Amino acid sequence: MNQYAIAAIGGDQPGIVAALGEALLEVGGNIDDSSMTILGGHFAMLLVVNAEISRDELHESIRPVAEQYDLLLEVRPATRHPFSDEDRDDYVVAAYGPDKPGLVSTLSRVLADARANITDFGSRLGADNTFAMWFNVSLADGTDVDALGDRLNTAGRDMKLDVRLYRAEAEEL
Repeated sequence: MNQYAIAAIGGDQPGIVAALGEALLEVGGNIDDSSMTILGGHFAMLLVVNAEISRDELHESIRPVAEQYDLLLEVRPATRHPFSDEDRDDYVVAAYGPDKPGLVSTLSRVLADARANITDFGSRLGADNTFAMWFNVSLADGTDVDALGDRLNTAGRDMKLDVRLYRAEAEEL
């Protein structure tokens, strides 16, 4: 079985997910992992798919859907990420404060320096110019969680952010 990563981006419209799902089903493709969202009116989707066919055959099978919905499409072979085999713990970093440049890069740098793997990220700008963001992170065993929380709080305080780090419960992921 071959594993592929598929990315599709384009203007949002009804039917995209159904059409891509049906095209994958027609060639025996199985969606193992996915993330789909609307960002400012733009549809964005990432899939990890298993299929018995080649990358080129998979691309050709979903190309008509991409053309119909005017999607930018990319299909690549996928391999298991090295962090997948490590013993890691899941945490959530939540932060909010006044919007300004550098908020995401500041906290993500602290996480990168701690060798945290960001497994999901989201953000929203509120009507009152409050920026909220959340990171789902995977931490290697042995990570000093208290020290990481202190570094995140220090970085957040410098940016006028309220930052919280807490262990993720399975039902929250």
